[in-house]
Amino acid sequence: MLPTTATLAVVSATAGQAPATDTVLASATFADDTAAAQAELAVRKTADATTLARGITDRAARDSERVRRDVVAAENEKRAAAEAALAQGTDPVQVSLTAKAATANVPGRASSATAPAMAVGSKAWVNPVPRGAYSLTSPFGPRWGRLHAGQDFGCPTGTPVSSISSGTVIFAGWQSGYGNKVEIRHWDGTVSYYAHNSRLKVTKGASVAPGQLIALSGNTGHSTGPHLHLEIHPGGGGPVAPARWLAARGVRI
Repeated sequence: MLPTTATLAVVSATAGQAPATDTVLASATFADDTAAAQAELAVRKTADATTLARGITDRAARDSERVRRDVVAAENEKRAAAEAALAQGTDPVQVSLTAKAATANVPGRASSATAPAMAVGSKAWVNPVPRGAYSLTSPFGPRWGRLHAGQDFGCPTGTPVSSISSGTVIFAGWQSGYGNKVEIRHWDGTVSYYAHNSRLKVTKGASVAPGQLIALSGNTGHSTGPHLHLEIHPGGGGPVAPARWLAARGVRI
């Protein structure tokens, strides 16, 4: 049995070691908790940044779509007004042909004439409608939730429609929403469409020259008013903006 003094010393030594161990464990636990909290905070910040970025992108997309819809709605209203005004005239344009030239007596306008047709095989490009006899209405681009694949020329029913260059008629007849339609494959492989006509003046297989009369404009097929719908398909492929394409070839509509 140890003396009382020695016993007290041992007890005192043992009691003195316990707090040191507890302090180390507590420090380690605090450090682990701090690291975990910082890691969790970093994850939350990353998630918040991603959510914020997605929200900004979505808001920008909604704003862009709203602007697009407003532009399309304004364009549609302008187009509808122009074609409604043209539809007020019930008398078709009187067309007379002298040699290869066509003259249109358009109500409310000075007489306009198509340029005399050139020789078949000519590589010239011309306007499909007599200058001064039309108003440009709906351009190439989005309309009513889908692509409007051509350029519309608002003009009274019966206005002369001419081939924009030399080529061969590959289609002439009725085609669903296009109404009375002519398709021409030109000397460079480009295919042009002329739609919504009241009458067709050529048949499939015919060779045509720049400026040659191919149809009379109208309001057939899916059309809200009298106009010519012109489409341009380079190489017979997808459509492009007719105004820009013709301008590159010296024709300003």
